[in-house]
Amino acid sequence: MDVGFLDFLNLLMKGGWVILPILLFFLWKNLWMDYIHLKYDLSINWVSLELRIPQVVDKTPKVMEQIFSGLYALRSSINMVDKYIDGKRQPHISLDITSLNGNIHFFIRTPEQYRMLIESQVLAQYPEADVVEVEDYTKMLPANVPNEDYDMWGTELILTKEDAYPIRTYKHFKEDIDSGEMKQMKFVDPIASLMEVLSSIKEGESIWINYMIRPANGHWQKKGMELVDRLLGRGKKKKPSNIIEEVFQFFSDMVWILFGKAPEDKKAEAEKDREKKELSPGTKDVVKAVEESIAKHGFHSLIRIVYIARRTVFSRANIPAIIGTFNQFSTYDLNGFRPNGSVTPGVSYFFKKTRDYLRKVRLYQGARRIRFSKKGFILNVEELATVYHIPSSVVETPTLPRVEAKKVQPPSGLPIM
Repeated sequence: MDVGFLDFLNLLMKGGWVILPILLFFLWKNLWMDYIHLKYDLSINWVSLELRIPQVVDKTPKVMEQIFSGLYALRSSINMVDKYIDGKRQPHISLDITSLNGNIHFFIRTPEQYRMLIESQVLAQYPEADVVEVEDYTKMLPANVPNEDYDMWGTELILTKEDAYPIRTYKHFKEDIDSGEMKQMKFVDPIASLMEVLSSIKEGESIWINYMIRPANGHWQKKGMELVDRLLGRGKKKKPSNIIEEVFQFFSDMVWILFGKAPEDKKAEAEKDREKKELSPGTKDVVKAVEESIAKHGFHSLIRIVYIARRTVFSRANIPAIIGTFNQFSTYDLNGFRPNGSVTPGVSYFFKKTRDYLRKVRLYQGARRIRFSKKGFILNVEELATVYHIPSSVVETPTLPRVEAKKVQPPSGLPIM
């Protein structure tokens, strides 16, 4: 009999069997949570809204930041029964920018119960825009892709650093214009390059970009403060490990309070002096950027990119073009986006065709069924407004439709003939 098997039996006889129920419990828990989450997701009644852009947009993404701040109201309280019996999770919505045969559209896919919240937030900031319920655009293509007629590629973006490090936001997209005696700052729309790529695809091609969001709790901000402490070289205060150390610490603090400064005060002063002396200008800028980032509401986010085309017109040249539009949000000392290699098609070893096919199916079905991947990240409202907002009038894209005039309801009390 195999020696390894005998060792395993010996381990079980000596009490190792206790580990088995624990392993089975966690296996059962994962299966149960997957089941109730799927059941809960299927119970949601989704609606698809199209955001129709007005002719003139002279607002910066700052107003979109206000919209996202309002959408933080999506956050709801979830008790233990909701979480472990009903499979309830924080609600999420999908804000989509798509190019369908070269025609650009802005969609918001949301549970029906949050439709009024979304419409009111959008129209409050963009009163000339229009929000209309439409058929889900993903239903325009076959339910199963890739197939004999269609091929696809896709990815999900992840951050290059920790969540608290901010990406390059709209506040930094400006250029100097020399107008004679004085210089002026001109706003450069960070979404312009994406609009250009989306407008350049051909008939039979589609690009879907999903910005999926759900409100985050304050845990990410606590981790952000820990990051600030690390950058400043602050150490965590050591807590007494037993009653003797607690008594000693008590009397030690009393002595310092009666005859001098408390050790915490001296330590704080020493840290401030060290910060003034040792922090480089670059580190100070990073600390300031992180502190400003975590001061705003955050959302668990997922950015999914899907490119689908008929095999006769499928062009891999569109792939780097799409990814390149997100490189402009990256900075060396702060944060940025990169494709998640664990979900992106293009493996180079072991069952390559099968694994590529399964990855494509997962990405395509995730986009169609509005699935929130476990591998997400946190973006605050300013960062979200940078990557998803209504393009300003400076973005001149012929295939970006703009409404001529908004339709309004007749006033109440109008006489009927």
